[in-house]
Amino acid sequence: MHLPEFEYVEPKSLKEAAKALASDPKGSVLLAGGTDLLVNMKHRLMEPRRLINLKSIPKMAYIESGKDGVRIGVLTTLHEVSSSPLIRDQYPALWQAAQEVGAYSHQVMGTVGGNLCQGNRCRYYNQSAFWRNARGICYKAGGEICHVVGKPGECHSTYCGDLAPVLIALEAHVKVMGPEGERCFPLKKLFKQDGKKPLYFKKGEILKEILLPQPFGQSLYLKWRLRGSIEFPIVSLAIHLNLEDNNRMEQGRIVFSGVGPGPVEAFETEKKLKGASLDADLIEEMSDQMAKEITPMRTSIYSPAYKRKMAGVLLRKSLLQMM
Repeated sequence: MHLPEFEYVEPKSLKEAAKALASDPKGSVLLAGGTDLLVNMKHRLMEPRRLINLKSIPKMAYIESGKDGVRIGVLTTLHEVSSSPLIRDQYPALWQAAQEVGAYSHQVMGTVGGNLCQGNRCRYYNQSAFWRNARGICYKAGGEICHVVGKPGECHSTYCGDLAPVLIALEAHVKVMGPEGERCFPLKKLFKQDGKKPLYFKKGEILKEILLPQPFGQSLYLKWRLRGSIEFPIVSLAIHLNLEDNNRMEQGRIVFSGVGPGPVEAFETEKKLKGASLDADLIEEMSDQMAKEITPMRTSIYSPAYKRKMAGVLLRKSLLQMM
């Protein structure tokens, strides 16, 4: 498979890149590591008129510690995150998640920003052009019908990123640059929970950096997948708990990937855990609760019932490790 024709642009600054993107937002795409984008272009899922290469912009890859926490540049590679002693010691769940992405070659090429902004996946969408034309193009690829539910004007594709659930659980913020300047907001607000257009950016805006608060409590990332590498998660779980000395949970965040159109936070389970003391009976109860709370979509070969079950298994395993 070969790439479609496109105009290639190498901006020298993020502001220049934002202006180029704003001049043709529907026909332009951003290139960072390219591990997701270039595959989609070869499959003709995307045929942009213009490719804007962010790798030509200097000083976009860094991991810096300050009094308010840690700043991570958007072009920092996943390998750099997983090789950082600072991330390993202060944010172990993020360190774990970076190691779980794809294979080594993906980690060396793939970037933090690319992993956060990757497209949603679906068994009817992530196929070759030949395969899609045999069945009829789905709504996400430009057709009218979502083959998952058989309805027009809907997209039930699933977000399968590894880093986003961890960063949301850690209460990270993101900084974006646009033609009108910068703005900063919680990472969770970047995700619209819309399968066709999963990310919320204003015209011409580009992700610049991730801001992590000072570390506290315990964090963990668990990923269930078919093979030990390369695979996207069937279900993955990021958990961040602040436990008191008696194993009573002061506060906590539980966020899943692979079950919805964006990262999915388990609000009801979080409420039931708050103020409770972790023991074997409570953990079993919360595992059953989790299997009822989430509602995975039928976008892969794995049934929603199986994903619900595995979500409960991952929660049980994570809570037992944190006791």
